[in-house]
Amino acid sequence: MGKSHLGNFEFQGAYRWGAHEFGLMFRNNLDFDVNRGAAQLDWSFPIHGRLRGYVQWFNGYGESLIDYNENVNSFGVGVKLTDWL
Repeated sequence: MGKSHLGNFEFQGAYRWGAHEFGLMFRNNLDFDVNRGAAQLDWSFPIHGRLRGYVQWFNGYGESLIDYNENVNSFGVGVKLTDWL
């Protein structure tokens, strides 16, 4: 079994455009023999008052501790009660 390190390199960014917020994350273990990378895209948008909608796409390794060693592709929708920006 190869190494399962997930966090030798991670880049995160956020951008606000009007009332919309966009986020991204790229992660890689920088081991090209047993590569364990991930990418995540987020979008937050106003619904009513301070309540915001939230959409997230994730692909790669390490989305959760249960699936840390499995390649996962997921899409989620929800509500957000606070902002990063």
